[in-house]
Amino acid sequence: MNQAQTIYQVSDLTNEMRKLMEVSYPEIWIEGELSSLSAPASGHLYFSLKDEKSQLRCAMFKGRASVSRYKPKTGDLVRVRAKISVYTARGDLQCIVQHIEEAGEGLLQRRFEELKHELNRQGLFDTKYKKAIPNYPSHIGVVTSPSGAAVKDVLTTLKRRCAGIPVTIYPAVVQGDGAAKSLNQALRDVVKDNKADVIILTRGGGSLEDLWCFNHDGLAQTIFDCPIPIVCGVGHEVDITIADLVADARAATPTAAAELISPDSQQLTYNLARLGKRLPNLMQRSIANLSQAVDLNGRQIRHPKQMLNLQKEKLKTSQRRLGYLIQQTPKWQRSSYQALSRRLTTLAPQKLIISELDKISSLSSRLLSGYTNNNRLRHNKFEAVASQLNAVSPLATLGRGFSITRNEQGDIVRDAEQLESGSKVSVQLGQGSVACTVDETNKE
Repeated sequence: MNQAQTIYQVSDLTNEMRKLMEVSYPEIWIEGELSSLSAPASGHLYFSLKDEKSQLRCAMFKGRASVSRYKPKTGDLVRVRAKISVYTARGDLQCIVQHIEEAGEGLLQRRFEELKHELNRQGLFDTKYKKAIPNYPSHIGVVTSPSGAAVKDVLTTLKRRCAGIPVTIYPAVVQGDGAAKSLNQALRDVVKDNKADVIILTRGGGSLEDLWCFNHDGLAQTIFDCPIPIVCGVGHEVDITIADLVADARAATPTAAAELISPDSQQLTYNLARLGKRLPNLMQRSIANLSQAVDLNGRQIRHPKQMLNLQKEKLKTSQRRLGYLIQQTPKWQRSSYQALSRRLTTLAPQKLIISELDKISSLSSRLLSGYTNNNRLRHNKFEAVASQLNAVSPLATLGRGFSITRNEQGDIVRDAEQLESGSKVSVQLGQGSVACTVDETNKE
């Protein structure tokens, strides 16, 4: 054995490997599919990250796992920030994960939904703010990449359908960093030029990451504020971006966007030819209708001399009526005066007063006679009742020689047994009363 050869203990080698990895990869981002997820009661997370060729063991300790908003699931495409180390007990390479989040389209889709919800809450998708797309635009502005397939599809379609409409291309970056800013500036340039009365915002198909610049909140606000109607044709039919939702109209593809805003010249030519054939018949019919109207009006028009004679006849008739009224009015007035005089004589106040005074005198006499008779009847009735009352009065009985005896308590004595010898009594007579003392009582 070579004496100069170094021999490592296993633990020494694994420690060297750990130090080397921790120094070389202190903190890096790794992306891969999550598998073999384990979440024991300790609160730590253990899982693997893999791609088509390799996999890497990972550990996320409790302190980091408990504050993570993302809850990992097996099969998710994730991105982690981690330190690379070596588990010396087994000599395994592992990642100590500090942060984990969704990656790829999963993350982008979640961000898309969050932005969509917020912009919808702000009203940017409300149909009441959508501007009408002109049926016959006089100038079209196209915001897109000048080298992409989308601009070729748009120009080809516009040339095929209506080649006479002027088109201006406003170049913009439609993918990657700075694309949203470039699209914003291009839209502002269209408004500043003040030539186009409709805008096509477009690009070809791609992944969600490729189209992500069309999901920018700043671009959405620019589209919403743009005074010129915007048709958005981004990607394929299944691709829906925030720009599609905010725009005044959405087209499934760039070609569909060009078809939406451009009139079909062949259809217009056909319509013109059809109208050209109908025009002579319509003109002849209109001329015939006007001729009939002229004839009808001509028959209704009278000669001025005839109209003058008619007015003279009306004037003579009015003169005769006026003369008649002048003659008859004094007669009518005299007759009316006489009728009013007769009514006034009939309704003279003096006669009415005399008549009413006679009525008052008659009623007064009747009242006095009735009052006298009534008093006499009441007096007679009173005397009769008084006689009847006097007949049954105790005083009348006393006047005939009877008396009423009362004991010392004032009670009427009806029985000799109520008194004893020596009792004091009061005897009421027809006129006055006397006080007596009982000497003897006879109870038989």
